[in-house]
Amino acid sequence: MSSANSSYTVAPSYSPEPGNNERRLDQAPHPKSRVFSGHRTKKSGRDTVVLIAHYEHADVPTYGPSALIDGSVNLEDRESVSKVAFEIKGTIEFMAGESTVTKTIFAEHRILWSMEHSEGATCPSTLPFATHLPAQFEYNQATYPLPPSYFVSSDGGVYAKIVYSLAVTVSRSRGRKLAFLSAKNTISIPFAYSPRTRPPGPPTVPPANFPVNPMSTSEQFHVLTLTARPRPRVSLHPVDVQLFTSTADVFPLGAPIPVHIQLTGPPDSLREFLPGAAGAPPRSRVEVRLLRQTTMLVEGHKETCRTTLGTAALVPSGGAQDAWDGELRCDGGVGSFEAGLVGVQDFIVLEVLDAAGPKSQFGRARQPRAICLVADPWQDDVNSLSDTRGSH
Repeated sequence: MSSANSSYTVAPSYSPEPGNNERRLDQAPHPKSRVFSGHRTKKSGRDTVVLIAHYEHADVPTYGPSALIDGSVNLEDRESVSKVAFEIKGTIEFMAGESTVTKTIFAEHRILWSMEHSEGATCPSTLPFATHLPAQFEYNQATYPLPPSYFVSSDGGVYAKIVYSLAVTVSRSRGRKLAFLSAKNTISIPFAYSPRTRPPGPPTVPPANFPVNPMSTSEQFHVLTLTARPRPRVSLHPVDVQLFTSTADVFPLGAPIPVHIQLTGPPDSLREFLPGAAGAPPRSRVEVRLLRQTTMLVEGHKETCRTTLGTAALVPSGGAQDAWDGELRCDGGVGSFEAGLVGVQDFIVLEVLDAAGPKSQFGRARQPRAICLVADPWQDDVNSLSDTRGSH
């Protein structure tokens, strides 16, 4: 036991902001709070299912990682109820050609009330239910985060769909002695799963114009170089097309991604890439876009679907004819993810296209840069609160 005469140092008073002789070494940002006051009701016949505490202002009930799905079943004509069951599940559905495959990634089934175990009591008028969404699921001896609600399709008839739903089934019998002769009323409610992810740090390049000469500060940028080569029997030198973007690999959905294009080569080679008039775009020969690649594993075979999320509108940079600025942006949707059966990868793609007019002197070329799109922006407000009933 400590002596009563032991001396102690009084802890200094706490302040969330640094004092005059202090500095902040690091901070962990918190996502801004979301409102969980959503209320959804669905009635079928004499039965009603009520869902509470989900994201407000969503088209369908929407939940985050490990969120609590909270609600109740309200019943009329309770005397004939023999059983009330609750089920929640997530499925991945694929279609490739004429083959449709559905895989269940998780399912939970429970009995809310049963006449068999009621000891003669009548079913209550209200039966509450509450369960947490799992954070992960297992497939092929590997563990993956629960994927977001998602749908993608291609012109070739390939599609993938990740669906979550809740179902309540009320069974009624003609009498307690005829419980095996029951009628069932199932109320199904689809809901969306929206995981919350954010960049690991603040953006390295603010959403503003690039320097006039980004090559002088290239350590601040990720540089992607694509060499456009002349076609066979064309006596021109290659042209280097450089794409400058942020050094970050993770970008939030909805936030602009500034891009800068710089061409390098002899004048004769550059002529095909330069605008025909001052201020004109670069003849649509150079393109920067966001490309999404969805890979699906259907019965052991990989199917790939590619979609363009956005294309940068390029404008001359600082009056130069051989340099352009622009922005990429993807509003809404879901971020990149990997779920074993289906995976979504995102890329910034620099591409030299075929000429729209006479035959091009340069061949088509493309260079991708893998990135990750996430749902939430970086937040540096240390006083903001995280979700209390959803994702963290």
